Amino acid sequence: MTDYIVELLLEEMPPSDIDMIAGSLGSYVEEILKNERIDHGEIEVFSTARRFGFIVHDLQELQKDTVVEKKGPSEQVAYKGGRPTKALDGFLRSNNAQPDEIVIMEANGGRYVYLKRQEKGKPTIEILPQVLPKIFSSFQFTRPMKWGNGDHAYTRPVHSILSLMDSTVIKFEFMGKSSSNLTKSHRFLQKEIAVKNAQNYEHTLKDNMVVISIDDREKMIRQAIENCKLDIIEDDALVHEIALITEFPQPVIGQFKNEYLNLPQPVLKTVLRHHQRTFITRMDGKVSNEFLAFQDGPDLRSTNVKKGYERVINARLSDAEFYMKEDMKYTLEHFNEKLTGMTFQKELGTIADKVKRIRALSSQLSRTLNFGQKEIELVERASVLSKSDLGTNMVYEFPELQGTVGSFYAKIQGEAPRVINAIIDQYAPDGLEGDLPSDTIGAIIGVADRLDTIVANFSIGEIPTGSRDPYALRKKVFAILRILSGLEWDLDLEKEISVCESLLDKKVSKKELADFFKGRLEIILKEKFSISQDVSKVVAELWNRPLRAKLSAQTIEKNRKNSDFDDFVIAYTRVHNISRIHNSMDYHVELFDDDEKPLFMSYIENMPKIQNALDHLNYDEAFADLKSMKPLIDDYFNKVFVMSPREDLRLNRLGFLKNVDLLFMNFGDLSLLVKTS
Repeated sequence: MTDYIVELLLEEMPPSDIDMIAGSLGSYVEEILKNERIDHGEIEVFSTARRFGFIVHDLQELQKDTVVEKKGPSEQVAYKGGRPTKALDGFLRSNNAQPDEIVIMEANGGRYVYLKRQEKGKPTIEILPQVLPKIFSSFQFTRPMKWGNGDHAYTRPVHSILSLMDSTVIKFEFMGKSSSNLTKSHRFLQKEIAVKNAQNYEHTLKDNMVVISIDDREKMIRQAIENCKLDIIEDDALVHEIALITEFPQPVIGQFKNEYLNLPQPVLKTVLRHHQRTFITRMDGKVSNEFLAFQDGPDLRSTNVKKGYERVINARLSDAEFYMKEDMKYTLEHFNEKLTGMTFQKELGTIADKVKRIRALSSQLSRTLNFGQKEIELVERASVLSKSDLGTNMVYEFPELQGTVGSFYAKIQGEAPRVINAIIDQYAPDGLEGDLPSDTIGAIIGVADRLDTIVANFSIGEIPTGSRDPYALRKKVFAILRILSGLEWDLDLEKEISVCESLLDKKVSKKELADFFKGRLEIILKEKFSISQDVSKVVAELWNRPLRAKLSAQTIEKNRKNSDFDDFVIAYTRVHNISRIHNSMDYHVELFDDDEKPLFMSYIENMPKIQNALDHLNYDEAFADLKSMKPLIDDYFNKVFVMSPREDLRLNRLGFLKNVDLLFMNFGDLSLLVKTS
């Protein structure tokens, strides 16, 4: 059995890049080996803070043979009077082929000469040097680092490359480095290591204080947590993060000064968890002054590491205490004055301007949703205070506490409980993640804030492309769609976008914005409501009414299980296809003949019932009424020639069918459905 190991040794990488590499490297390797026709066994991907790579087990030493086909000139060009032409001779010569290696095959409605030959597989040892640079160049890093003369750019500078097939070095170059059988130990040991063969790579590294598997390092961290016998708040994300940034994680228990326990719990948690990556401990249900940290390396340094953690945490908590005392000299609303000097975004004014727009849009949304007057007043008050904490010293120093600080200060100064809650609730959910807001006040402000940001960015051409989304607009759309569908708010986003345009005094491309929302809506329906992909595409046309899109999708999913569903969709598709490019809805009843009137009467009878059911969000009832029209649609197309040579009849029939089509379009474009049988 042949094993192959390749390792890139680098400077310490950021956790986000390590996670991305660990998640995608295996698929890159799998795809390239498949394309190169190299059979293999299991692929193990590994990564630490300073190195990453993969091990391929049972790697075959030869490519599989293949048959190569190459298209040449047409048969008419290749032969004249049954004899080969110069065109055919040239094709054979350029491919070093003989006449007996060609065949005539049909393609694109004609007959062509094809070269067809068996190609023997090459040794894998010859293929790997060509494909390995492609594998390692596949990553798209957010902020690649340049070094040397700027010739190289990667997540971090590459120091060395280890590349072994069993005990043989597979030579290749990448980022200015040549591969060898050498790597390095943990930084603490400062040793260069010669790896004898691929099979003992992992064991050799472990002997030198490097655990290459993320899963194994997570197990080490969890075992240390279990052994420390403190009441530690569970934090799977932190376990994973520490596993990403270490090679040999070891526990360190420390304490901060008791006096800082008087700080708000969110402040303590932010300093301990987010700033210092330490596990928080509890005593009597509250944060205690003990914490569990991890160092990368042996216990020999634990005393100094402990002192370092304690020094930094105490300093950060001292800063927090000072900033809070300074902030508490003023009311929360006082800090709105500072917002006039804070730029929201170039070309889009200040944060103070944004707060005014949030207040206006939140108030308008509240009235559209028929909130009571007292509730509207709470919305307006919460809107005024929604971004006040951005002007505080505390949020300036600890940006992660935006919303939390505002809510805490609002409580101290006696604001209404729902206003207090809304100041932090406005940031929920975080895109596809997290719970919905717990109260309608925060939800309204959150929708207004996000919608303003989305429309504002689109108005100045800041539209996400590929992986680039600096203002997290995708997350903001996800959050809006989740709130509207989850809280069952029947808002028309097109109307609200127009309100945003008016408040901004700017215009957006409605098509670009609609397409942006449609893409996110399809994902929400699939991931949060278990709607199938084709149904999600059907209702994407209803993007501006997210609640209706969800209800329509759920109704379609229920009905598509019925045996008559596909025939119903076929009937509708005939209506849709023939009227799709017809823009007028005008028609005159007096031009209908007897064969047209039954469908017309069914339309007249069902249209108000369907609209009434839809107005009351009863999509099941509306769909049942639509389905009742199916036999009459079939009968109509069996008896009526829509595309009559008489222009007046043709246009009249198309105008009527356009009305029928638009009635069905309340459920989306059903013609996009994939047949169920």
